[in-house]
Amino acid sequence: MSEPSVAGAIESALERARSIRATGPTTDEFMRWRDEVDEILLAALGDGHEALAAYRDAIGEPGRLDAEGLQIHGPYGMAPRLIRAEAVLRDLAL
Repeated sequence: MSEPSVAGAIESALERARSIRATGPTTDEFMRWRDEVDEILLAALGDGHEALAAYRDAIGEPGRLDAEGLQIHGPYGMAPRLIRAEAVLRDLAL
């Protein structure tokens, strides 16, 4: 993946995150976004990269909460996870 396409993919991910956060995402929409961004970062940066680890920490690991459905707000909700992940993506976009 070339640098311009990575930067464009990150910008698109940021735009989509803001959009789905504003509309109150469904769990499925959130998980699709999370997984797509993870794939972009994994392909661009590699599995051991600190930015990928920071993103995964910010967004939260897939797990039992996902299977049961996530709330929008609260410390483990989708909105706070998106906000934390956006901060990581903004740092990468600079």
